[in-house]
Amino acid sequence: MTAPARWAVVGWVILLMVAAVIWLMLSWEGAGADAGVMGAAVCSVVVGGVLTAKVSSNTVGPLAFAAGSAWVIYLFGNVYARASLQGSSLPGAYVLGWAGAWTGALFAIGVSTLILVFPTGRPVGWWRVVAVAPIAGTVSTLTGAIALWGLPLSTLVSTDLVSQAPGYGFVDAGFITGFVSAIPATLSLVARFRRAEMIERQQVKWLLTATSLFAITYVFAVFTDDSNETLWWIVSGGLAGIPIAILFAVLRYRLYQIDRIVSRTVSYALVIGLLAAVFLGVVTLMTSILPDQSDLATAASTLAVAGLFNPVRRRVQNWVDQRFNRSRYDTQRVMDRFAMSLRDQVDSDEVVEGWVGVVSATMQPTLVAVWTKDDSRNDFGTIEG
Repeated sequence: MTAPARWAVVGWVILLMVAAVIWLMLSWEGAGADAGVMGAAVCSVVVGGVLTAKVSSNTVGPLAFAAGSAWVIYLFGNVYARASLQGSSLPGAYVLGWAGAWTGALFAIGVSTLILVFPTGRPVGWWRVVAVAPIAGTVSTLTGAIALWGLPLSTLVSTDLVSQAPGYGFVDAGFITGFVSAIPATLSLVARFRRAEMIERQQVKWLLTATSLFAITYVFAVFTDDSNETLWWIVSGGLAGIPIAILFAVLRYRLYQIDRIVSRTVSYALVIGLLAAVFLGVVTLMTSILPDQSDLATAASTLAVAGLFNPVRRRVQNWVDQRFNRSRYDTQRVMDRFAMSLRDQVDSDEVVEGWVGVVSATMQPTLVAVWTKDDSRNDFGTIEG
């Protein structure tokens, strides 16, 4: 990317961040969890800008950049236009109100396309036919945007825009196309994972992990208490995790092993759940036996949890490692056994044979050759396995 293009990206990022701050000021009292969604959108813009500057030949960065920009404009345009209608006229209110009426559909389309082409920037195999859906959704959205131009500003910011503006049906179709096409796009990501090489698999794991966490938190918020702002703040955090995961995946930060992160997360979640059950069980038991000694029950439960933490953590971690990273677990176990056997070995031939066995079991080579020094002949012998 040329220097002027980089400065253009930086300028657009700064402009959208300023828009986000103004949006927060205009909707300070009623922002609620939408502030978290705006933060996630800004995060997507920043991450997309970084990737666009770093890996300009890959479309993943521009897609994240465009999707985040569309969502910022969608939120900011509506609030800015409403503020203009409620008070004194603000400059550019109509243009922003008009843009805010349809750019949200581009966000849905951009996300589904991003999933489809991640991480190489192009669809895998025959899944490229799915790209027809985002293209059709974009055409439909832009058609609706043209139809909306010229309508009164009060109509553009109406909560019932579908009935008041027939042209909005094209934008609505773009929304639906974007969300529906995310399903086959996700399936293509699974297919890509199955045929990918090691590095690409790690990249796909980052995105799958982030989207899974977001989906879990979203479903939990919808089916428990959709009016709880705290839950929606958590959902917003999960949404912000998607562009962050993409950033790590595309830049290939190999120091962060996603398998290890996932296994440790599962391990500590299980440990906390087990210890919480032990704590509640001991408190309930002690309270039933000694109803007047609630402090004693709490102290006994705390001591029990403290004593069980390390043993439970080791056992749970061992169990999780066997299922999340079986090959590494087996390799480490074989190497540990070989290291233990060296303490009692004095015969060099047996040591070499044991070493050949470890290499064969862990690395599975087609041929193993060992050169050992023969002092009696002052040359080297060869042992093959």
